Amino acid sequence: MSFFLRVTLLIEVSLLCFVSFTVRRMEEPVMGPIMARITAVSTRMSTEKTESALLAAFTEIHKIDALMSKYKPDSDVSRLNRSDAGLWVRVDPMTFTVLEESQRIAKLTKGAFDVTALPLSTLWGFWPPKDTDVPTDEEIRAVLAHVGCEKLSLERSSHRLMKSDPETKVDLGGIAKGYAVDKAIEVLKQKGLRNALVEIGGEARAIGKNKSGKPWRIGVLHPTKPEYLTVLELSNKAVATSGDYMNFVVIEGKRYCHLMNPRTGKPISNDLCSVTVIADNCTQADALATAISVMGAEEGLKLIESLPGIETIITKRVSEADEIKVYISTGLKGLDIARECEGIQRPVR
Repeated sequence: MSFFLRVTLLIEVSLLCFVSFTVRRMEEPVMGPIMARITAVSTRMSTEKTESALLAAFTEIHKIDALMSKYKPDSDVSRLNRSDAGLWVRVDPMTFTVLEESQRIAKLTKGAFDVTALPLSTLWGFWPPKDTDVPTDEEIRAVLAHVGCEKLSLERSSHRLMKSDPETKVDLGGIAKGYAVDKAIEVLKQKGLRNALVEIGGEARAIGKNKSGKPWRIGVLHPTKPEYLTVLELSNKAVATSGDYMNFVVIEGKRYCHLMNPRTGKPISNDLCSVTVIADNCTQADALATAISVMGAEEGLKLIESLPGIETIITKRVSEADEIKVYISTGLKGLDIARECEGIQRPVR
């Protein structure tokens, strides 16, 4: 998933009367220029212990980045991408877990989510960034031959991976941020924190309550206007958004989104502006938001309705004047988008 996604965090500023609590907030760049933000509320821990817990969570996030970044030459992902066919590559258990979950989501979405689509991003000039012409159908077919999760074999007992095609390349950008959010939350829980919000590049997970004793408020920005689409109130839930509006290239005067359709070998062209997914964990929310962006509104909604405990908000461009249609899954039908956004002027991070 996503790549400077326009999900913002709204943190309540009112206080609980007669309750002593510690609020600590930290942020720092991770995964390149992407910012990670952690806010924790504790009625039991000192400021020092709370800060120590947050630092431990950031250490975990940086470890995941070191393992799964395609930018770092010594990462597990880069080593796998350089490997020849038929050779086993041992990776960290966390990297293995993410690739195993990627395989599961790929099957669930019938190939709409596919971490082996990196060669397509290279063909279209997204990775590494470069000026290019629109690929021919023949060129697309040639690259598609190297794409497909079935080209990866996984050996759980030893945390090893093997490619059947030397040209198959992996990119975990659509799932690794969500996994890093989940692992950061796991660390905070282990350190004794029960109320916290972790956000990395628009992927977020909330546990417990904010300092007002209420669910955490997470604003989802409108994909085509400088305003909110809606505001979600979440506790013990995760949210991720994928969109076509932040990362794109212009080739021969036409704009192409960075999100690749592994089924066609081309950037998505279904007029979806954004997909927000709410789930119990951010790993799943992150991957499903990417997948639905590829699948389209109707197929994506059908999938979400079949998955218990998961909801989605999908926006689709319906005119060149940036008018949108909003699709909401059954569990969010009571959400009054216009009313929920009243009185909110700008993001509060």
